[in-house]
Amino acid sequence: IDDAGYPTVKVVRSPRKRDGLKTMYFTTHNNTQMVKSYRANQQAMVYFMDEARFQTASFYGTMTVETDPTIIQELMETENAPVFAKGVDPKTYCVLRFTADKVKFFSNMTTEVIDL
Repeated sequence: IDDAGYPTVKVVRSPRKRDGLKTMYFTTHNNTQMVKSYRANQQAMVYFMDEARFQTASFYGTMTVETDPTIIQELMETENAPVFAKGVDPKTYCVLRFTADKVKFFSNMTTEVIDL
């Protein structure tokens, strides 16, 4: 939710790392509006679409700015996103950890909600 109370929607690359379906890690810059929004309100949704199969998955949960030095260093060392092509500065680099509570899966004109 932004400062005016509207949901913020952002297209991001695939997660940099996943721990099953429940935990996903993303990378971005510290000074983005998205990071500011998540620091103020951790509620989040991550949406995936398989256009060829007409399937979608909406994961609902919380997004936190990661503080664990181990995961930050791991993702810094493997970072290859074009936005960080000149290298990663730990002062501006940010890891977001998404923890899902449930997923809403749509396939074959049917929706199923699964608690994780």
